[in-house]
Amino acid sequence: MGIADRIILTLYTLLMAVVSVAVLLCSLGVFPHNSLMSFFNEIPGNWVFAVSSVITLLVSLRLLVTGLGVTDDTSLLLNENDNGKILVGKGAIENYISTLSQEIYGIYNVKALAKLDKKFISVRISASIEPGINIPETTAEVKANVRESIKKVTGIEVKEIEVFFKQIKSREQ
Repeated sequence: MGIADRIILTLYTLLMAVVSVAVLLCSLGVFPHNSLMSFFNEIPGNWVFAVSSVITLLVSLRLLVTGLGVTDDTSLLLNENDNGKILVGKGAIENYISTLSQEIYGIYNVKALAKLDKKFISVRISASIEPGINIPETTAEVKANVRESIKKVTGIEVKEIEVFFKQIKSREQ
């Protein structure tokens, strides 16, 4: 779950807590019955309530989808037959890509993020590169190495590889 989803979840939880307290106070008779009925009588025809309801519904659906984990796959199905399934975790693929990338001369401090699909893998590699290294040639070498190795190891094609160099700096000894 990303930071935006966590913020939305926190705000939504606070909103639901306020609504729950209001319902509890109404059920205990703290709020008079007449004031509650006059509030509900204002709802029909008031677009503010309609917009608020639509926003709340959309947030609810977003949190439901995020909570069920539908937004991001955590493993990749490599093979399935009568004997069972062969799965590889997203973390394992990302660590492997990081290791492959660091095998290229001049590249260090590599972090990889993989997006898994049923037939493809998309990768974003973030790394540091030493000064004096030819960036276009090195990037092409990283992409070729990752593409070939992932295809060989998993049998899945790498659809897209994005390489981002966060700094050009000598490796700390």
